[in-house]
Amino acid sequence: MKFRGVTIDTNSMSVEELKCLINELREVRARKELAMDFTRQMNDLILRAKEQGFTFIDRDCGFVREVNDCEVLDERA
Repeated sequence: MKFRGVTIDTNSMSVEELKCLINELREVRARKELAMDFTRQMNDLILRAKEQGFTFIDRDCGFVREVNDCEVLDERA
């Protein structure tokens, strides 16, 4: 099987190995979707705060936090 330049030799894999691969990929997808949702929620929070006259400031550096300033790091990956 070839996907976007990555080849996975599924022919030599057993049904059980394929099930495991599918489950692991589903878990990876779920974590990525969760990270995307956290980022969206943070951006929404920053926008709502700004609409109410509030600003998020980085306590250490004093940087004003704007939409898309934050990234989510998956510490399990």
